Amino acid sequence: MARRKKLDYEASIAELESLVERLEQGDISLEESLKLYESGVLITRDCQEALSQAEQKVQMLLQQSDQANLVDFEANTSES
Repeated sequence: MARRKKLDYEASIAELESLVERLEQGDISLEESLKLYESGVLITRDCQEALSQAEQKVQMLLQQSDQANLVDFEANTSES
């Protein structure tokens, strides 16, 4: 399968939502379902990569501004 052009993050999320909706309808063939699933996996990888890059940029910016004390986001959300 040829690698497709990467979408921006928001467009990727919208595309994933569309794929999920089509898969949930259940009116497509197994072959088409597998193609959609494969496409979804590729989009998910792109999203994970984009999020990782964004996290690295934030860490670099914080370090540059002498605020290197990062707090784990997941730890903060459990305190709510």
